[in-house]
Amino acid sequence: MKNFNRPAKNTSGKHWAGKDTDEIKKTAKSYTGIIRMRKNGNGKITSQDIEGDIFIPRIFTNDAFDGDEVEFVLIPSPKYWDIEGKVVRVLKRINTEFVGEIKYISNALYVVCDNGLKVRLSKKKVEKRFQELEEGTMVVIDVDDWRNQINAHIVEVLGDKEDPHVSLRAIARKHGFKDTFPKEVEAELDQYTQEFITVKIPDRTDVRHEKIFTIDPADAKDFDDAINITKLADGSFDLGVHIADVSSYIPEGGALDIEAASRGTSLYMPSSVVPMLPRKLSNYLCSLNPDVERLAFSCFMRIGADGEIKNYHFTETVMKSAFRFNYKEYQDLLDAALKGEKTDPKYDDFRQEAVWSKELKDILRTKRFKEGGIEFELPEIKVVVDENGKTVDIHRYELHESNNIIEDFMLAANRCAAHFLSQKEDKLPGVYRIHDRPSLDKIADFFEELQANGITAPPTEDPTDHFYMQKLLTIIKDSPSGDYLANNFLRTMMKAKYSTDNIGHYGLAFDLYTHFTSPIRRYPDLMVHRLIKKHLKRLSVNKARDNKRVIQGLCMLASEREVKAIKAEYEARDLKIIEFMADKIGKEYKAVIVTVMPYGTYVRMQEWPVEGLVRAREQHIDLFEYDDARKIFKGRRTGEELSVGKELTVKLKGVSRELLTIDFDIVKEKK
Repeated sequence: MKNFNRPAKNTSGKHWAGKDTDEIKKTAKSYTGIIRMRKNGNGKITSQDIEGDIFIPRIFTNDAFDGDEVEFVLIPSPKYWDIEGKVVRVLKRINTEFVGEIKYISNALYVVCDNGLKVRLSKKKVEKRFQELEEGTMVVIDVDDWRNQINAHIVEVLGDKEDPHVSLRAIARKHGFKDTFPKEVEAELDQYTQEFITVKIPDRTDVRHEKIFTIDPADAKDFDDAINITKLADGSFDLGVHIADVSSYIPEGGALDIEAASRGTSLYMPSSVVPMLPRKLSNYLCSLNPDVERLAFSCFMRIGADGEIKNYHFTETVMKSAFRFNYKEYQDLLDAALKGEKTDPKYDDFRQEAVWSKELKDILRTKRFKEGGIEFELPEIKVVVDENGKTVDIHRYELHESNNIIEDFMLAANRCAAHFLSQKEDKLPGVYRIHDRPSLDKIADFFEELQANGITAPPTEDPTDHFYMQKLLTIIKDSPSGDYLANNFLRTMMKAKYSTDNIGHYGLAFDLYTHFTSPIRRYPDLMVHRLIKKHLKRLSVNKARDNKRVIQGLCMLASEREVKAIKAEYEARDLKIIEFMADKIGKEYKAVIVTVMPYGTYVRMQEWPVEGLVRAREQHIDLFEYDDARKIFKGRRTGEELSVGKELTVKLKGVSRELLTIDFDIVKEKK
């Protein structure tokens, strides 16, 4: 992979179109990569030949769409981009289905998509049921022909774009997530009933008598995992992590399996879930609901008082959850138990388990951080919607100690699964969750940002050293703009992904790691279950399916689907925030500057965790000029400086549903 030296920056801030510079000569070679499009029409390409993303201005995307494989060349960079390119041609169209809006232009029927695609449909060729669609209706089209005159046909009508539920469905479909399943999948489901579970019980380890319970978000619909815990006389712990045995319901190669693999993950929207598995499985038969018999795949661990996993084993079980806690309920129980206070009588049977779970969590977390684990704990935004899909509140998601308990117990089980697979690689490939070290270039950029915010990174020979990273993160979090800087610090990290080639997990500081604990919502976890069972049961190896090439292909697909799900979830969240703010235009709010960019400052409101842009050139109170060295704006007339951490009064100027943007203006303070 080539690591290009950063080109000299264009101080004019204008795009360099010429091709007669020395810089362009070295970029005459063309490269291939995958382009990802943004709402504003710009794109970014990732290529195996070049380290880092390549920025593509919208005038140089050359009709490429999100996900397309393209050929591109590098061009001289303007002032604010490190590497810039131009698409030469589209090599492969990845998507043929697109979501768009019905529009009538000069009495002609068009479908206009937010990625720039505009397709005219011939009324003669449009199915009769689609011919009277009203303007503003969201539809899904399938492109039949990409030549000069693009031909496409409507495959699905989503509904009125103003309907809050339709807007979320449109986002899901745009990223390839459907809320319905093919007929062959539904047909395969018919064989699964509660009787299916009963028939399986004699062949399993029976743990229905154990005090097993679940801890999940209050609004959870599917329950992948449950735990039970006992503390022994020598200070060690017996921890059981019981995971929904999805693999018992989904034979490899069947319709259910093919559909689950293509989805890769469940998609969690503000008001709904697009599940990886049909709801009959995800919400009922597989879900570890309380007081019902369920098939599980369990990991039993003996963990010493020092946090070392002394031994573990996996086995198929039948279980019955004794109680369903949400995180707040379990935290209330834990707090009361630690203080010796009374609790709701229905929790009394779990007081001791709550205390033990905290003790073990503290041991595991302390050990992980001592070994270099990096903990970001960035605040998440929770969008609350009503039954009509309307946003009624936005707040930070409240994290409890009970969240950490489940997180650390799941990490332990995942580590055991990874260790097990690594010991068997001579027979079958393993599936691992890997996370590479961050790019030194990105870290260098971040150090510049810290410097501009008055923070000097301590000197070090290796900025990727885990303990150095821990120290730096502590300094960042203690600064006035800690949340914003910690978030940008996270962006310097590589993206975790799935692979058959283990390189360890940098962020967690684990030599071996995988995902075992969420097979209802993640396909790689289902793959891990199957691989472990093949070893335990000494099942015959299917050479056509159980080879490294096929398994690595599934890992790559799962990683791609995870990225798409994250993009869809953020887009859905941002849309709901836009809708929430739309009726507040013209109102004034207190805010703080969290980011300074060459074109303006991003501010975060104090009333809600909502961010928007103050465009520097559009401010009437002063003419603000950007100081690249200090990363601030300074008013030419007043000398007022706009820097990270500065508190302002701002007026909501406008919002855009199409671009998912929020704009503010600075309000002149009254003296």
